[in-house]
Amino acid sequence: MTPIRPQNVKWLIAAALAVATIEPDVVAAERDTLKPTVALFAAEYGSLQLNALAEASIVSVGEVFDTLGRFSPLDYRLCRKALKAQSDPSQEDPFSAAARSLGADLCAVISILSAGQVIVVSLELKPLNESYRRLAQTITARSTVPMNIPLKFARAVAAIHRDLPVEAEIIEKIGRSVWLNVGQWHGLMPGRYRLASGQTIHITHTNRYRSIAVIPFQAERGSRIVILSYPRAALIERECVKKIEANTERRYSLAASGLDDPEKKFLEAVVVINPGANILLPGYGAFLATSYLGFRQTKPSVAGIAVSLTLVATHFILPEAMGKFKVNFFPGVMDSDKTPALNNLQIFLWSTLPLTASAAFFDQLAYQYDINTVLPPFFLNRDAAALVLSALFPGAGMFYKGWRVPGWGFYCAEMFLAGFCVYRKDARREVGYAGIALAAVKIADLAAAFFSPPAYGFYNLEAEGRISLPALSLEVRPSMNGEPIYRVGAVMAF
Repeated sequence: MTPIRPQNVKWLIAAALAVATIEPDVVAAERDTLKPTVALFAAEYGSLQLNALAEASIVSVGEVFDTLGRFSPLDYRLCRKALKAQSDPSQEDPFSAAARSLGADLCAVISILSAGQVIVVSLELKPLNESYRRLAQTITARSTVPMNIPLKFARAVAAIHRDLPVEAEIIEKIGRSVWLNVGQWHGLMPGRYRLASGQTIHITHTNRYRSIAVIPFQAERGSRIVILSYPRAALIERECVKKIEANTERRYSLAASGLDDPEKKFLEAVVVINPGANILLPGYGAFLATSYLGFRQTKPSVAGIAVSLTLVATHFILPEAMGKFKVNFFPGVMDSDKTPALNNLQIFLWSTLPLTASAAFFDQLAYQYDINTVLPPFFLNRDAAALVLSALFPGAGMFYKGWRVPGWGFYCAEMFLAGFCVYRKDARREVGYAGIALAAVKIADLAAAFFSPPAYGFYNLEAEGRISLPALSLEVRPSMNGEPIYRVGAVMAF
């Protein structure tokens, strides 16, 4: 063991004194984490499920506040205790009063507006400190999947933090450097930061709740500065969106309705079941093939069957009509009235009958998804799935996402242009223009399939963020002759 040299003793004493000096600051820093603070409350209801949902939302919102480092959530048990202590009816609303008694800077109240198949919940933010007056707002969300309500609140609270910079106070001056009451919890690391005033400071050291910075200007103790550093709210928003989609897919998938391996069943229906059904019953067979996917209730789309039957008839009748019903009915069988161009068109129309059968099937599937409130297979990868389907079948990606009319539009446009190219293949200029138009329509089809949002209303309700509900008002005033005047109004933010 190496003995301690006498000349090193003074350094050990100095280090011990430094630790003793810093320790109170660390304790003070822990106390500083309580400012600014947010008090979280949940209105109580007679339903255990609604109370559990509200408290789960409180936990979710509190985690977001703590993670993003602008408001430290107070212990929920303290908030409930403070709320129960509010008994004076002449005071302000009990939630704000309880929050003030705890010294909070912001009050957040979760409440259930209505319950049923669709749950509507609101989070009201009430600033108790004038510095945060801009945060006053009411966030309203709705869902049919209870697990999505806390996530929607978390996403909305994260969005509020996008434009919240770091507000710091100078708590001590050390030569050209200063102690700031913000640190790693607020998202700061050593480096250079711009201030709202346009100047730049250099933060040299940070711990969890404090930092040392070199500032290029004179500032007194207690001065406040605004550091243009913003929390990574977008990351939390994306995580919430992914979890919401996973919960929604789990709730509305075909697997949730009891179908085993819906992806495999979907592919089998497209490749095997639907073609066979359409050979036996053109148009209506597309509807019958959808039952292979195990929908709880099946109902045919009459409009879809009518469109598909019309198109199937066009495959057979169009060449006959163009030949004034004098040409041979079967493709490849020439006669004196059938021109080579008409024969090529006839071959094309007969050979593309499976594409029409597939379009009819995807149309009926979109209808079944909607009336059964079920999402298609591969839905978590819906953009890629729609892109692949549109690459194989004209308009199929739009059908997959529930856009039936655009799906038929792309299908008809691509089939018409392709048939025109086959029919006029010897007219190079015309075929060139038609080919360019066909390529443009196909690219538009693929782009629309990939980028279009789903059209299913039950999914969009889950995917939506905060909503705006109308505020109704009623006022009764006497007129000049004493008769009452009624005023009814509705205000909605948009």
